[in-house]
Amino acid sequence: MNTRPRRPAQMTDEQIDSLPGDNDVAYNSELAHSSAQALVPMGRNRIEYDETVRSRILNIAKVEGVDVLAQLWTNSPADTLPGILWRGFLLTQWIERDYAVVTARFLRGKEKEDQCGELSVDVSSYRDILPEDIAQEWRAVFSGSYDEHFDVLLSKTAYVTFMCALSDVTWIENDADILSTYVTRRSKAMAHVSRDFYHASRLVIDGELE
Repeated sequence: MNTRPRRPAQMTDEQIDSLPGDNDVAYNSELAHSSAQALVPMGRNRIEYDETVRSRILNIAKVEGVDVLAQLWTNSPADTLPGILWRGFLLTQWIERDYAVVTARFLRGKEKEDQCGELSVDVSSYRDILPEDIAQEWRAVFSGSYDEHFDVLLSKTAYVTFMCALSDVTWIENDADILSTYVTRRSKAMAHVSRDFYHASRLVIDGELE
């Protein structure tokens, strides 16, 4: 298991040129969405491009690592596909690096599950899930090979992060941490990201996450 997450690497000019969109600005919305849609095509206005372009994007993720694509998603809102992929990327990196810590925190949260009232997600289907289970599914997403229902993964991720939030609503506590971003350092970050995942799952069902 990779225990040393990296900050998103910078794409080379050649890699940027290989993607559709305005290649003068690597962080623009079109590049963020096109790279995200290559991994998880969805939405009523899904980006249409030929399979050669999608293969090119997937090859970047395979050869260079998904963190090279993740740099494109960092400024995307939570209610967009690239925005929720960015949150999934950060969560997966955290689980891989701090597996024992995350699992212990998750289990502490589950001990408080009965005290929190009704949850937004259907917990009856998720009670046996552990953080590593969703990390494995997210890795499939980032390889472009995920073929299950994305809304279900988002709901399961919302459940896992909600249980972690019951233990501690903070996420990353140190500004110097390699996973320190607005998403992970904001006030009550873990509680917020759980709501982000749950809201995104509803958007998928309505065909509006894009």
